Amino acid sequence: MSGSSGHSGVHALVRSARLRWLAVVLVAAVAVSAFLIHRAGTSDGISDTSSAVTDPQASPTYDQQRRADVTVLLDRWARAVRSGDVDALRELMDPRADPGFVEAEVRRAAVVSAVPFADFGYDLGHEPETPVPPSIAEALDATDVWAPSVYLRYAVTGPDASPTRRPVSLVVAERDGRWRLVDDADLSEYRRQTWRGPWDFGPLTVRSVPTAAGTSVVVGHPDREQFVDSLAAELPSATAAVTDFWGDDWARDGLVFVASSAEEFAELTGSDPSTDVAAVTVSDAVAGDGSRPTGQRVVFGPDAASRLTPFTLRSVLRHELTHVAARARTTDGTPLWVSEGFADYSGYRNSGADFAQLAPTLAAIVAAGGPPTVLPKNEDFGAGGTRSSVAYESAWSVFAFVADRFGESTLRRLYEELASEPTNEGPADAPFESVLRLNRAQFVASWGDWVAARSR
Repeated sequence: MSGSSGHSGVHALVRSARLRWLAVVLVAAVAVSAFLIHRAGTSDGISDTSSAVTDPQASPTYDQQRRADVTVLLDRWARAVRSGDVDALRELMDPRADPGFVEAEVRRAAVVSAVPFADFGYDLGHEPETPVPPSIAEALDATDVWAPSVYLRYAVTGPDASPTRRPVSLVVAERDGRWRLVDDADLSEYRRQTWRGPWDFGPLTVRSVPTAAGTSVVVGHPDREQFVDSLAAELPSATAAVTDFWGDDWARDGLVFVASSAEEFAELTGSDPSTDVAAVTVSDAVAGDGSRPTGQRVVFGPDAASRLTPFTLRSVLRHELTHVAARARTTDGTPLWVSEGFADYSGYRNSGADFAQLAPTLAAIVAAGGPPTVLPKNEDFGAGGTRSSVAYESAWSVFAFVADRFGESTLRRLYEELASEPTNEGPADAPFESVLRLNRAQFVASWGDWVAARSR
């Protein structure tokens, strides 16, 4: 029995050896076949890589990994700010982060929870990265310093059906295998700026109020609390009035910001409004397909609280909400006499005020010198002083004339035709002829006579 066991063991070793040699022969044959097939498919000697299969387990490139890591950082940043978690926020800061940036973020985290956000986050953009100025990179002495394209993405519950995005001039640094925040200061040499919201300008006073189609929101600061309350109280009737005039094909709610300083007013409007301007309506670019524009906000200036009477507050709010309602039908090239005159007509509609009260400067000039013979130009509105007053009053009177002579339904149709005009000198006669059966010259003459009759 012991002999049988020995024979069996020798047989196993021989068989195992044969299998190993067979495996070697098969591998060699496969290699030769692959080589022959490859050569046959590339007889011109050029390697054919079009059928190469990407290894799903391949390591990401450095740029891909960097984007992934910084995306995680941005998500953590948004959560820390929105939840007011100061410890988590400080943990995200680079050891050499700008102290002013760190403290500004801490202050923002302390107040931002007052805003009823439906969404709040940061997105990496796909624009080319910005070079980091040597003065910043050298001072950080980090493994890598990056200035990616970043956007704040946010939506306020109620008035925002979709989020809007605003630029952030962010610099991040990687050290010890971790990416951290460094600064969000403007890099003017690269035309990069960080947009600042109301939450970047101190403690907030927020009011949410039911309006026609949902909830409207007013955001201001404690030093403007009474004015914020006045706007919130006026919003329901204002949205109802605009809906009665324009129709229900708009959001029928609004997001209103109240600035407490000229700096905040400029930041929220993306411009440098004159101190004579009580309010400005802003929005993202219009898609052109009739869909609801994103980013629509009515922004009141720092002097509005002290300058507006109850009557003018009512008319200005309705004026600005008319811009919100009509934005989807208004192009960026719409002449200002069209957009401002139409909104002013809506703002003063059913107010009971007469021509002399609503257009005193225009009435005095016409009484002394005769009827107007030209429509206001865009540059007239921002000129200041009497010139601006006449431009706004004239624009309002154009639409008051149309409503009086042709009716409000015709007024609405004329506005939609005129709002598609690219400039003041756009197709001169077409809108007037298609809606009123008048050419532009006839229209201006009829309007001038109407104004003159009310300026005596």
